[in-house]
Amino acid sequence: MADYNVKLSQFHQRVWQDELEAPGTIDENGWIQFGPTSLGELTIYLRETSPEQFEFSVRFFSDQTRSHEDILRICNAVNDYEDAKLSMSSAGEFCFVKASILLILAEHRRIPDEELLRAVIGPAISMIKAAEDMFTSELQKLDSEAGGTGSN
Repeated sequence: MADYNVKLSQFHQRVWQDELEAPGTIDENGWIQFGPTSLGELTIYLRETSPEQFEFSVRFFSDQTRSHEDILRICNAVNDYEDAKLSMSSAGEFCFVKASILLILAEHRRIPDEELLRAVIGPAISMIKAAEDMFTSELQKLDSEAGGTGSN
């Protein structure tokens, strides 16, 4: 098991579970994992050395039929307009997309105030949702164009 700040992980787990009304588990790195949610597979990434910050990430898309270049182009287009940033990874033919936000909520090496953390969760979720929606819209445009020309 990795060495991590148990207090920090338990704090985030409790607050996020309350706000999302969904159970989360702490993995071997101290990160909080939530099963499938309406947003996708949600993870809170924490670093023991920087308890004041965390990355809120949602893997919301996987595909093996579209070109990786098309998906990357859509991610970059979304990144020009949205606060949450999209990234793409691949494993063989599969392509995965996640939306992430990095938040700093306290002074260096301090655990964030609970009220502040609770206050930013809703807006952070909205930013993730906006990026996901724009990705979906761009993907639908791409599919419409491909369908209209007879190519995939």
